[in-house]
Amino acid sequence: MKNTGTILITSPSLKTEENVSGISSVANFIIKNNNEQHYRHFELGRKDNEKRNLLWFFRLLGKTVNWMYVITFKKIRLVHFNLALSKASVIRDVPLILFAKLAQKKMIIHLHGGDYLTKSQVPAWMSGLLKKIFSGKTQVIVLSSMEASLIEKRYNAKNVKILPNCVDLADTKIFTRNNDVKTIVNILFIGRITVEKGLDYIADALNNLQQQQLSFKFYMAGTGPDEKLYIEKFTKMLGNRFEFRGIVSGNDKVNLYKLCNIFLLPSLFEGLPMSLLESMSYGLIPIVTPVGSIKEVIVNGKNGIIVNDNPAIEIANAIKLLVNDEILTKQLSENAAGYIQQNYNPGKYIGELNKIYNAA
Repeated sequence: MKNTGTILITSPSLKTEENVSGISSVANFIIKNNNEQHYRHFELGRKDNEKRNLLWFFRLLGKTVNWMYVITFKKIRLVHFNLALSKASVIRDVPLILFAKLAQKKMIIHLHGGDYLTKSQVPAWMSGLLKKIFSGKTQVIVLSSMEASLIEKRYNAKNVKILPNCVDLADTKIFTRNNDVKTIVNILFIGRITVEKGLDYIADALNNLQQQQLSFKFYMAGTGPDEKLYIEKFTKMLGNRFEFRGIVSGNDKVNLYKLCNIFLLPSLFEGLPMSLLESMSYGLIPIVTPVGSIKEVIVNGKNGIIVNDNPAIEIANAIKLLVNDEILTKQLSENAAGYIQQNYNPGKYIGELNKIYNAA
């Protein structure tokens, strides 16, 4: 039964051709799957490849004015505010959160990683702002128990709920993977194309494998501020071993997951990436850094491989290990898919989210 009243949910653009964003993926998933609620989407955040110039500034100013209008004059039962703890997001979003709190709107703050979630040194001004928005009865959704502990200790959050991200599983339940990587191994990066995702580590690792004459093909999909840089870098370095797919969605994305065997994400910081969960659900073997909530999902050597001190060399060694050990490859692939099937049920996720809404 649908609840009365509108939930205002924030995220960057929900159109994949305009924005490749984990937050947008989460918002899309929630709106699509939660039939009990009526949502109104409020777009916040830069579009991909949008430059911070005068036009961007006036657009941001317009968004702020529109936010104040919607909060003040529209019938909003609850605000579901998706927030990344990065400097740019905090500067842009915290004033909007404070305005909504001043207007006495019920609010859920849903955190999605960011470097200031785990950084040991946080500027005093930022710490003060975050303590302010997490104060009182405001419920804060985090992606893992690790994040809950950090938010409670650093920012004095009192009302923290743990709700890991979730993915649709309908197609994955009927998909059977062929784990033959002896002929050629297909390696995937999908997401926001930016240096913080560890793409330099990937480049060094693949260059190493190429010199060792390992047979592989690297697929990169997505978009982002460093897209041109890395397309040129991988094209020059790998030639026909590299293919750029651009922004993928729907069947194109599903077919890419089915084509590839290994998923790379040696990020410098993360929350709980939807691309990680999606790829694992199709049996791709994740090779990742233990950042954010990733280390609460990946058990090294069981459902994926974690790289630490020297990511480039460790990535190359991990890929070689998988190519040479068919039994391990099959085991990790099956365990990755099985872990997602067992722990990430969309119906359960929506049920838990609605409990949080009802308690707000």
